[in-house]
Amino acid sequence: MSEPTVELQPARTIFRNASAITAGTFALKILNFLFRIYVVRALGDQLFGEYSIVIAFVGLFQIIAEPGITQYAMREIARDRGTTEFYFWNLVGVRLVLALLSTILITAAAFAFGYSPAIIVAIFLYTLTFVLSAFDVPMQTILVAHERYDLVTLLNIVGQVMFIALGTVVLVTGYGIILLVAVGLLAMLPQIAMAARFIHRYKFLQNRPRISPQMWPVLLRAGIPFGITTLSLVIAQSIDTVMLSWFWPAQEVGWYNAAYRLALSVLFLFEGLNRALVPSLSRAFVTDAAYVHKWYFHAVRVIALLGLPIAVGGMLIADPLIRLLYTNEFAPAIPAFQVLIWDVPFVMFAYFCGNMTTIVNKEHAAARINTINAVANIVLNLIFIPRFGFMAAAVITVITDMLAAIQFHFALSHELRLPSLLPMLARVLVAALGMGVVVFLAHNMPLVVQVAVGVAIYGALIWRLQILDDGDRNALRSLAVRGWGVVAQYGLSK
Repeated sequence: MSEPTVELQPARTIFRNASAITAGTFALKILNFLFRIYVVRALGDQLFGEYSIVIAFVGLFQIIAEPGITQYAMREIARDRGTTEFYFWNLVGVRLVLALLSTILITAAAFAFGYSPAIIVAIFLYTLTFVLSAFDVPMQTILVAHERYDLVTLLNIVGQVMFIALGTVVLVTGYGIILLVAVGLLAMLPQIAMAARFIHRYKFLQNRPRISPQMWPVLLRAGIPFGITTLSLVIAQSIDTVMLSWFWPAQEVGWYNAAYRLALSVLFLFEGLNRALVPSLSRAFVTDAAYVHKWYFHAVRVIALLGLPIAVGGMLIADPLIRLLYTNEFAPAIPAFQVLIWDVPFVMFAYFCGNMTTIVNKEHAAARINTINAVANIVLNLIFIPRFGFMAAAVITVITDMLAAIQFHFALSHELRLPSLLPMLARVLVAALGMGVVVFLAHNMPLVVQVAVGVAIYGALIWRLQILDDGDRNALRSLAVRGWGVVAQYGLSK
């Protein structure tokens, strides 16, 4: 079977939205990356470990505030925009009630687990973001369902810039994690105000509020598969941090999270395309399922092209990279990063496949796979973390995400008609390994030289092995052109 190509419709919409998310926020992602490094360096391993505990603990129980109904509503609005009013107001109502409930329960749980007073107060403040999100997230859901990722991107820019500015003031003045969490609440306020303005300006909501509490059980049931998936993903990402805090000092939690967050920071390269696919392909799947099949093939190619060289190269430059970014205080995080960087291609693929299951109405399969992954994470971490600490958490993270990626592949293979992916994956792996050999030989050179040489060699091998076809080149060219247009429109004129 020949390799599929992607037609222009709705490719233009996907490319436009992917560009808005990726190119339009590239500078902000760099700023966020630098700010996260500053947070780690300013707090040190002890306080950064405590801050990581707060984020992970609240995240572990966020299913109480968001049981999956938002994802369900976004898909339904994308398919029938006449349902916008109904889903929006009921989303706000359900999420507000659940947010208040989660604030009480999560804070009580933190007290029951015996965390320090400072951590409990920070956890309480962080749960209050659920209350603000009860208004913010439904508004952004409307914008996403109407494929206005440009506006969503602008909202995220405003919120993140506010948090970085206020957070920097807190860190410079020497305040601790409680105020750092509190400024996150303040940063959400202008974002909410702007979202309300966009909703009013583009008349996405024109009628009076229509809240139907009798329909909330229906929404909650419809959101169960999405909620299970969300819960499973959160467990996979947070349970290791929480368990580390039970058995090991906060410094180990800090080392592990410094390595883990650094490894996952590269995912923004694929975030734009991944998020932009869902509303566009959800509509396309109703009338042209074959079109979705073609997009799956090309997206997997992009994941392989980005993920494999990042894993190989990241493992080889881990030592100078960690010491440069975090100082020698975080040198124990180096071996953890060398392991965790291999999680990148598996997470990219699993995240993408999770969205694909939503598009092709296989969310129950995603819930099953992610539940298996979450249970495996809990059991394995509970067995090995008490004995081996954060290195066990790193290895378990990669293994379980690899197994999830394999399960997703077989689950979607039954639904999507595809050519064999093995020849393409083999050529990408050869290119990545060839790059790795050159980077290893250049290990005595400065870090920036190693990276530059690696990128050049990998690009040359990709071209020589003819991994990119005409469809891929056209897609990349379109992304580049549209991305610059988004930067000019939403970066320079705002």
